Amino acid sequence: MQLGLSESARFATAEEARFRIAYPNSRPRKSRVIALDEPSVAMLRTLADMPWSGAHFLRYVNAKGATDSLHMLPVDAVLEDLEGKRVSLADELADADIIVMVTTAGTAAEAAEVIGNACFVRNKLATGLVRNAEGISAEDLARTLTTMRPFAAMLVVSNGDEYVGGMLSALRV
Repeated sequence: MQLGLSESARFATAEEARFRIAYPNSRPRKSRVIALDEPSVAMLRTLADMPWSGAHFLRYVNAKGATDSLHMLPVDAVLEDLEGKRVSLADELADADIIVMVTTAGTAAEAAEVIGNACFVRNKLATGLVRNAEGISAEDLARTLTTMRPFAAMLVVSNGDEYVGGMLSALRV
């Protein structure tokens, strides 16, 4: 043990380097990024061209499986990939590691509830990214945040589309 070095400096020594893993994570994340409204779909189309580690970029179409007579919430929905192929939310969530819902303030209350419930029954945590576009009122932003809060483990407000890309990178999507 070297004396006088801080803990951070000690861990940077050659002696400690022999304990480091010298290869990348062998299992890439299985990410699902779901746009809840049309402006978010357009923004995801631009982000989808960036180098991601196998992320699926999807858009919410509608809920399925709700039963009013039993007062049960839907836990499945129809999604589309960016090429227009329809897929099931349940199938997409089955092996997903990360679920990110992207919406514009003032929209998508039903979609967040359906996806949030689907994540909950599958013991998955969802992240919500709310795009606070120009011209959106504080009331619309507050309404969207209030609606999404119960369904997102982490809820982030973005004042620009470039922040959404940065946040997806930080989440290792």
